[in-house]
Amino acid sequence: MKSIAILCIGDELLDGRVRDKNAHHLVQLLSRRAIAVQEIRIISDDLDSIVDALEGCSGVDYVVVSGGLGPTADDITREAAAAFSGSDLEEDIQMVQRLRAAFESRGFPFTENNHRQCTFPTAATVLATEVGSAAGFYLDEKDTRYFFFPGVPSEFRWFVDRYLPMPGDEEIVEYRTKMTFFGLSESQIETKIMEAAGEARRRNIRVGYRADQSLIEVSLKGDRRASDTVEAMIRAQLGPWLVADEEESFGQRLRRRLLDASATVSVAESCTAGLLAARLTEVSGSSQYFEEGYLTYANSAKERLVGVNPEILANFGAVSPQVVAQMAAGARRRSGATFALAISGIAGPTGGTNDKPVGTVDFALATPRGVYHRRSYFTGRSRDQVRTLSVHVATALLLWHLENRLEHHDISGPFSENEVLNGIQALPSG
Repeated sequence: MKSIAILCIGDELLDGRVRDKNAHHLVQLLSRRAIAVQEIRIISDDLDSIVDALEGCSGVDYVVVSGGLGPTADDITREAAAAFSGSDLEEDIQMVQRLRAAFESRGFPFTENNHRQCTFPTAATVLATEVGSAAGFYLDEKDTRYFFFPGVPSEFRWFVDRYLPMPGDEEIVEYRTKMTFFGLSESQIETKIMEAAGEARRRNIRVGYRADQSLIEVSLKGDRRASDTVEAMIRAQLGPWLVADEEESFGQRLRRRLLDASATVSVAESCTAGLLAARLTEVSGSSQYFEEGYLTYANSAKERLVGVNPEILANFGAVSPQVVAQMAAGARRRSGATFALAISGIAGPTGGTNDKPVGTVDFALATPRGVYHRRSYFTGRSRDQVRTLSVHVATALLLWHLENRLEHHDISGPFSENEVLNGIQALPSG
């Protein structure tokens, strides 16, 4: 198996101004191929540091260097490559002519510092570009080939696709898959699949976990046939909480279920203020099932837009099972959608009380069978986290209903139209 090291150059990657995307892209690309990633390093815009990093990567088959090929004074990767290879920098006349012509065709001035992008170590082989202004190059040192690509993500990906040797499908050495769950913690998931994890160890399958805003990803890596057995065991244990897998994202799965049911959906949002509608419509083709959304942040908007009873608001408060149920029922009635989702909560950091602390959020799902309710407590979370988690809960409720899985979750209902109109007496759940 071939081996590779990845070096990402730039002070902006170290001080938090920019998040590295290039190493992530390359690792994802190589994850199932016959190339093992040995090391990933982020290096400052310092010549000695870059040279030291290049020297430290000997012993691998390939080194991919990202960044530092621009026209400004802090772009010193080409100088470091020259020092590393014991070469001089030499201007490539053809590259100067090509870059000058490209600038002139777009009405841009060709400035003196643009000449820097046309200089390369004499030991290098130049890699022409069809994107951006920076060409790449490679050096061969001992048994290692060093590739130098621009750091702009779109340009980096172009160079990887065009120039990096990539094993074909016949050389895929491992099967990788992932499943995403919502509604259980990482520790709960690990506990529930202990038997499957034991079987994975016996079959030399690696099981990985990754948490992202309460979405828990379980990944498997190893032989395809053995992985299939372990995956089936995990799905049997965690099926009620599944929201996405390798084949389709959370949003794509929900889209498929709505289209399969020829169903439509509308939303009424308070604390999330449009984030739920945005999530439901981020998948292409969402116009086939999304009807409309009501931003009912103020109590007066809840009354005017989705018909919440002022007396119910006064008696129970905006964050309550009674109000959120009327929001969902009103949104479904007024839009004519098959389903309606509603959210009302206290995102914080202010507004909480002893009875309803910051992070208290009520949800309702209006269906042809009636209205369901759930209450969740996202205490100790930031405002953004409360809002993001609220969107996850609401979309999960709809998916679970479409897949007949609501009974596995802590949901109240369904409540009839009369119960909702009169103010349901649901006990808070979640």
